[in-house]
Parts: sequence; C-alpha cells; structure tokens
Amino acid sequence: MQDKAVAAIGRLALQKSGQAEPYQLYVENMFPGVGVNYDVLLAVFSFTTEDSQLVCRFEGVDTEKANETSYQKYVYRKGAANGGDVTFTTKAGDLAKKLNTLVGNQVKKAIALCRVSNYQFDLGMLLALQHRLTIDYDAILIALQGAYALMDKKRQQASGLSFCFEFDGERKYLADFPIFQQQVLLHGTAGKSEKYNVTSQGANQLCSICLEQKPLLHGFASPFKYATVDKPGMVSGFFSQRNNWKNYPICSDCSLDFEYGQKYVAQKLKKHFYGTSYYAIPKTVLSTDKGGLEKALALITTLEFQLSEASKEKRVEDRIMQEIGKEANYFTLNLLFFEENPTTKAIKIKLLLEEIVPSRFRTLFSTVPEIVNRRAIYKNSYRIKNEPQSLTFSFGLFKQFYEDDFFSIVNDVFVGRPINKQTLYSRFMAVIRSNYNKAQTSDGYVEPVNLTVLKAHYLLNYLAQLQLITTNPQPNMTPEETSVEKADEKFGRAFDDATFRQFVADNPHFLDDNYKVGVFAVGVLVRLLLNIQRRELDGGTPFEKKLKGYNLNPETLKGVYIEALAKLAQYRDYGKRYDSLGQIISDYFILNSHQLPAISNNELSFYFVAGMEMAGRFRIEASQTNTTNSTN
Repeated sequence: MQDKAVAAIGRLALQKSGQAEPYQLYVENMFPGVGVNYDVLLAVFSFTTEDSQLVCRFEGVDTEKANETSYQKYVYRKGAANGGDVTFTTKAGDLAKKLNTLVGNQVKKAIALCRVSNYQFDLGMLLALQHRLTIDYDAILIALQGAYALMDKKRQQASGLSFCFEFDGERKYLADFPIFQQQVLLHGTAGKSEKYNVTSQGANQLCSICLEQKPLLHGFASPFKYATVDKPGMVSGFFSQRNNWKNYPICSDCSLDFEYGQKYVAQKLKKHFYGTSYYAIPKTVLSTDKGGLEKALALITTLEFQLSEASKEKRVEDRIMQEIGKEANYFTLNLLFFEENPTTKAIKIKLLLEEIVPSRFRTLFSTVPEIVNRRAIYKNSYRIKNEPQSLTFSFGLFKQFYEDDFFSIVNDVFVGRPINKQTLYSRFMAVIRSNYNKAQTSDGYVEPVNLTVLKAHYLLNYLAQLQLITTNPQPNMTPEETSVEKADEKFGRAFDDATFRQFVADNPHFLDDNYKVGVFAVGVLVRLLLNIQRRELDGGTPFEKKLKGYNLNPETLKGVYIEALAKLAQYRDYGKRYDSLGQIISDYFILNSHQLPAISNNELSFYFVAGMEMAGRFRIEASQTNTTNSTN
C-alpha cells in the first residue's frame, strides 16, 4: 500500500483536528464508525482530603454514551491479549475478569509509572484508589454487573468500562491526568524502534516516506499489522532485525503522520464489499492539492452511512462505487481488501488495487451497466415473492460464480485484464450443475437454473461491453425453407422460428458463432420434448436422464439429439410441428458438428443448458393437438 498516501491523510487530519498533545494520536476509539454511539460503564470515585490524607470513596456506576467525537476522554488503547489494555478503560464483557485485571495489573503499572515520572498528585490519587478497590471490590463488581445487566445483548456487545474521578463535585476523566496520557504515549511510540527485544535505528539517511535525509530513522514505525519482520526473509541485512530500518526507514516526523493516517484510515475509510473489508485510500493527482484530498476524504467517509440510510433498494457496496464514479479524476483510490484476525488485529491482504481513477468506477458501475440493463431480456425476468424483478448489474453476480476466488475477477475487471472465456464457461457450469444436483435432493430453496443462466448471459454481455472478452461476428441466419412453412401450416406451429432468429440477432455477444446457435437450438428442442412428456406422462420426464446431469461432450450431445428426434417421432404430429426448429438445427448444428471437438465440454454444456432454459421464449401453443401416448 502507498504509505505516502496514508501519511498525507494523517498530516491533513492532524492539521484539521487541532490536537496539540502527542498522546492524543495514540488514543483509540473502542468502536469506531461514523454515527456509532456506544455505552461506557463508569465506575465513579470521589476524593476528599481528611487529616491531610487523600481519601477515595466509591460512589456508584454511571452509563454514558460515547462516539467518535467524545472517545478521547476515556484514553482507551488496546494492550496485549494476556495483560489487559493500556489504561483503566477497556471493552466490557466478563466484568469479574476485567475488574480483576484492572486491580491486579493496570493500577499497579500506573502507580509504578507515577513514581518513575514523579507524578506526585497522580500517585497519591492512585494509592487511595487502590485501597478503595481492595476493600470495596465485591460492591464495585456487583454495581458494575447490575448496570451491565440492564443493557440488551446488542448494547452489551458494543460497550466499554472506564473510571472517572470527582474532586469537589467536578468530574474528571482519565484524559485529565498526566499519568494516563503518558501511558498511552509510551505504548504508542515504544514499538517504533524497539520490538522483539531488538533496537532498529538508522541515522542521517533518507526517509522512505518524505524522501528527505533525517537524523533519526525508525525500523519498526509502520502502524499496519501486515508489516511484520518476525520471520526470516522479511527483512534485509541477512535476516538481522536490527537492520530493518534499512528495509523500511521512517523518520520521527513521518511516523506521527503515518500513525495518525493509519488511525484515520482504520476508523473512517473502512468499507465492506460482499463480505470482505477494504480500505479506500485516496491520493490526489497533485501532491500539493490539500483541498482535493479534503474533498475526497469527505466523500468517502460519509458515503456508506448516507447511502444505507437513504435507500435499501440496491446493495450499498455497488452504490458506493457509483458515487465515487461521479467525481472528476482529481484523485485516485487505492483499494486494499483484507481479512483481519479478531484477536491480534493483524491483517492478511487479499488484494491491493492501486491508483484507480473515478472514471474507471464510472465505467464499471454506471456507464456499462446502464447499457446492458436496457436489454429487454432482463426486464421483469424473475420473481421474488410473486413480484416481478429486473436483473441489473452488481458485483454480486461475479461473487456467485467466483466464490472461491472472488478477488481474481475483481482485479481483472478493475485493471482491465482480458478474461478467458473458457474459464467463464467452467464457472458457469459448476454453479449450474451444483444447483441442478441440489434441486434433485433438497427441499430448501435452490436458485432456478433459468435465473443462473440469465445471470451468466448478463455477465457475458457486461464483459463484452468492457472488451474484456472477445466475440465473433454474429451468425447470418438464412431464411427458412418453403417446405418447412407448409409443414407448419399443415400441422400447426409449436416453435416460433422468427422469434428465435430475432433472438440470435439481438444477442451477438452471446450467440456469436454458428456452432453456438446449433447447440443452443438442440437445447431448445430437448426442452420442448420434456414439456411434451410432462404433459403426456402426468408430470414425468424420463428423457431427462439422458442429459447426464448436464455433463455433456460432443458425442453425448449428438446422441441426445438423435434420441430426442426419435422420441418426438413417437408423438406423431408433435414432431412435424417442430420442423422449422429441425431445419435450424440441421443448418447450425449438423453442418458445424465438426467444430464441436475443438471446444470445451463446459462451453458445449453451457449453450445446451441455455437453450433448454430459454426455450419458452420461442414456443407457440397449438389451439388443438392430436397426440397419442407412447411407451418410453
């Protein structure tokens, strides 16, 4: 990730925040997020002077609301997993365990630091507090647990615990005392040059961020948890961690900007994209354009909240991208997709997209989808709770077919890398076969195959519009023969060849080769046969067993076609009603059958299944039908 961009964000945020105290850079929000309000349980202690001694009393428990503007006063900073957090402020949970850690660890550490730093007033206060915590431990715990129990489960899961102190009726928080400020500052800066019991520092060399020569350079100053140097091969200098400053030199000034930038990114620029977290980190085209950076940050920090509040009609993930696409190209975005370890907070980078301009977002999420969405085939194409729905673009269409490797297709689409069509057919058929098999054995909801095929049809159109897949000139369908027309007139038409031909003409990115039209037409024929069997055999479709679970190759498909013709012949005049379809199959399937061995089984299976699922578009119901049942 571009550290300069993060440091620039931190520098700007620092200037705007007006924070004068260095410790404030390292105070963390327990539950970050725009518009997030959470509860903080406050154990309240009062202090009075009696016989020249400071006396502490427990006054009870209050509950306050905290948010991104008020969290600083609690001075929270996450500590080690087995040693509690840095100050007295911690996330709520097992309160007995939390209070025990505070009394046995945090209070003792604070007292020790007071003595070292000569904070005499804070030392007296903490000694009095320690005495009160010891003698009133049970009463304090019961009071905290009682206040915690009044919250519902959702509030409990996002709540904190802290202390506050009253002097002469005036309430003070941890941020009002030098000892807690010092604790956070020391913890925040300790790792910049010292880690793994090793000191890594350089002198009078270039900083990797500002590219200026600086007197002191830190070796462990990156605030991102993916920057690890605890394994061989991750540092320069013959695996010597002391030399990591050579690998990643950061000066003291930039380390503060970097730290605050990382904090800003984590709290305000974190978004979600189909189940995965990502950071959207802007960088202005001109490094001196502070106004542009401020504008870009304002856009990104408020987008998700505004969109989720405004409408639930479309997934926020795609709408965020659409809104970014409305901007001019005065900035670029780095998108870092990651998984975070909930315990260590270390992040595993899944994908990094660098310097994507807004116009690319506009192309991917607005311009091309608007072109494809206009196609009549997607209008009212499926139903949810009996309500007609139109298929429109979202990256969720890719997610369904790339569940195991989503970031590969995200990368290819964003950067404009050509996509192998055979890979697409393979993924389409994997989902189609899976759903088909589930439908045979499951009573739960399984997506209908016709909807899955329609989604695949949409993605082929979308990718073709982006020129990420290549298509051939559309087939030139010849006029139907007169003999076929007469046969249709005699026996009644069941297949609308004119509609079929128009469909081929209207879908040049889908049926872009003659052999595809032929395979598609065979699928149409088989579906019409299955419909006849369902009608004639009280819902039975024995011919479906011939389809081998949609695992077809050229030879099996030829066999399916021949057997379908033979089966239609058993229904007497039924077969004649499909003579026009038979002519199309002859022209496009039989005459091009020599090409079939050169294509993949997945491509062949896909166009066959597509023909089956779209056959209803070309079927005409006869007003009268004379049939006789036959054995199967």
